[in-house]
Amino acid sequence: MTSVPNPDLDTGLAAIKEGNYSLAIAHLEAVCEIELDESIVSRALIGLVTAYRSIGNGEKAIALCQQLHQDPNPKIQQWANNTLTELSAEYPPSSHPASSEPTGFVPLAQTPTPPQATRVTSTPNITRDRGAGGAGGAGGARGARGAGGAGVAGVAGVAGGAEEEKIKADPSSIDRTLKNSPTNTSQLPIPYSPPSTPSLFTPRPRFRNLGRAKTWNPLKPPKLTRLWLGEIGTAIALFFLLRFWVQFLIGTTNTILGYLPLVQPLPLFYRDPTPTIWVILLLSLLLCPWLIDALLKQFYGLEKLSITQLASRSPEAAKVVQRFCRQRRLPLPNLGILPTPAPVAMTYGNLPRTARIVVSEGLLTQLADDEIATIYAGELGHICHWDFMIMSIGTLLSQIPYTIYWQVAQAGEWLAQLITDKLPAYRQFLPSICYAITGGIATISYASYWILRLPLVWLAKVRFYYSDRIAIETTGNPNGLTRALLKIALGITEDIQTSNQTSGLLESYDLLLPIGYQQAIPFSSCSPQTSFEAILNWDCTNPYRDWLIITASHPRIGDRLHLCARYAHHWTLGTELDLPIPTPPVRDNTTRLLKLKNSYQALPLLQSSILAAIILGILLRIILWLIGIISDLLSAQVFTPLWRLIWLHNANPFLNACILSAFSLSIVIWLNSYFPDIKPPTVNTQPNLGELFANPNSLPPAGPPVQLSGKLLGRSRLLNWLGQDLILQTSTGLVKLHFLSYGDGISYLGRMVNLLPEQTNPGNLVGKQVTIKGWFRRGVTPWIDLDSLRSTEGKISHANYPILFLIVAFIAALRAAYIIWNLPA
Repeated sequence: MTSVPNPDLDTGLAAIKEGNYSLAIAHLEAVCEIELDESIVSRALIGLVTAYRSIGNGEKAIALCQQLHQDPNPKIQQWANNTLTELSAEYPPSSHPASSEPTGFVPLAQTPTPPQATRVTSTPNITRDRGAGGAGGAGGARGARGAGGAGVAGVAGVAGGAEEEKIKADPSSIDRTLKNSPTNTSQLPIPYSPPSTPSLFTPRPRFRNLGRAKTWNPLKPPKLTRLWLGEIGTAIALFFLLRFWVQFLIGTTNTILGYLPLVQPLPLFYRDPTPTIWVILLLSLLLCPWLIDALLKQFYGLEKLSITQLASRSPEAAKVVQRFCRQRRLPLPNLGILPTPAPVAMTYGNLPRTARIVVSEGLLTQLADDEIATIYAGELGHICHWDFMIMSIGTLLSQIPYTIYWQVAQAGEWLAQLITDKLPAYRQFLPSICYAITGGIATISYASYWILRLPLVWLAKVRFYYSDRIAIETTGNPNGLTRALLKIALGITEDIQTSNQTSGLLESYDLLLPIGYQQAIPFSSCSPQTSFEAILNWDCTNPYRDWLIITASHPRIGDRLHLCARYAHHWTLGTELDLPIPTPPVRDNTTRLLKLKNSYQALPLLQSSILAAIILGILLRIILWLIGIISDLLSAQVFTPLWRLIWLHNANPFLNACILSAFSLSIVIWLNSYFPDIKPPTVNTQPNLGELFANPNSLPPAGPPVQLSGKLLGRSRLLNWLGQDLILQTSTGLVKLHFLSYGDGISYLGRMVNLLPEQTNPGNLVGKQVTIKGWFRRGVTPWIDLDSLRSTEGKISHANYPILFLIVAFIAALRAAYIIWNLPA
């Protein structure tokens, strides 16, 4: 196992040897804040104990020893035990106040933390100084190594007894003693007991930091037919969906205007929008790199990044970019950087010479040099395969409604507050009118964003398999790509917890990112007890995983990392993870039919109902067509009443009514089993989210009732009227919440009442401690369908999924009855 040298560590240890303890502490604290290699962090922590002890700061030395005491490496535990005994004798309890933190953790730095750098991971009111380094606190998301006393993130071997004296006399001996430690401590048993309160930092499974291929032969060229078909199909689907949605919006607008007094429908909206859509698509193709540049610069602070600057941050990434472009005869892409702590990377443009590769400060800070190189190589793969062009156009088009949603929602909040402050006589009704208008516009815009991204999801899933292959073939480092993807997922979850919401960048550019923010959320539960492999087990072995990924924005991480492991085996390397072998697809027709028959036991309620309606519709269409054809043939031979049934072979309206009836009936049949009554004996109270996520056989309909307490994260009021960004932060991780509100408990209008500014709207409880009850669902991304949400102040928000789905079923049944009633006699 090799580590990338850290100059701060070497300088700090040398300063201890020279007796310059203030300089040593400054450098070693910087290592703990921004270093990713866990073995280096452990060596820095041991050096800090020595430095603090030497300057007489027993409180900090004891606090660090308490962290090291919980390290999974037995030798570090032994060293920490012996040192802690000596420190306790040197500094009796009366000489240092007890830490107010129940874990015994004391921050390494005591400087005030800027508001944007404060990190809250598992509980409110507990913050940690992230230090000045790491680009605005980006590195601090990994810097905290103490969690309920549950682990300093480091791997080192330090012998007790005689070795302690060596370290005191010569701190550089740490490097020599570390060579005796086991290279893979992730398999060591680790005693652990969950904290009674949310912990300061969730301990992560450790990385093995395995090596890479020294020399490797090029892989066999992949077949790109699937990717090319995906690009063509996506372009066609994007055009037709865009035309349909524009026609629907302008048609609906004119219909509403026709019912309103004093206004008339707009004649322009009666025209065919197809020519206009072609112009919009052409302009998007020509201008997308500059328009996306402008959006990123305006809202997220995009800055240019020269190849020289990249070389200073990641020398290998700069070499990979230059070498790749020379070998493929591609122009050097324009590089950019976003000053955000979330680790993101994206590629966009319309031609290779106008392509942009943009990464964030968080990615450059949180990933090691070789891991950054694999991400850049993967982004270059998108340019090489030309899939970035279609994705760029689709992303740009979806940014239009998303930007409207975000800006209108913020403007509505500002305007309502202005009315309240400046016009007190009208505060009873004008703010509500303002909320209604701006909230309606924001809601339609947000729905438009999600609809416009639908044609892109299939290509988004396919293209990452090809870009991952390019990354591995270019760098010879499948283990580095594995670590990079896992660290990006961890960094995204930590950014959500730090900012207390999902940022607009993570959501609106989700399709361009290597890891989607929703699929990253389960990794917040990774710990020494819930390994990466446990979380990824569902991705590899669940029998219905291919069905449940249909609407997902990214491929399953388990599949991607399994391919990385296969490449590692191909080059006779060790693997970063021990993933299970993915369950092969079903080949037997009998098994396929049985799987289809039991689909209602696996798919979410709406998907099961839609699938049942489609299957019934196809069967009815075939039967009716046959009846109509047979009637036509028989009536031509002999006069019989069968001629009255000839219409059945073209009975499309009747068929539509049957499909709607099947959809309605399916919901009614499966509703009770999908939403069983939540009774106290059946509720799983305060479960460990990691254990729920790790169950490979979990399916959405089989979700158990759960009760959890934690901090509610998400956007507030208008930005969250649909409950689209509700996440519960617990001591065992994050989980996405789905909430369909019925307001004050009188109306059962489901999500529509979320548009009203009721005090019980869950968006008003964001940032507070809450207790939720609901049904846990495990699909490609886990979530909880909420039944109720209670704050510590006693405010309760109720949801009623069964009522909402019954309303949907009732509307479908009414529509079917209307169609049948109007059939020609």
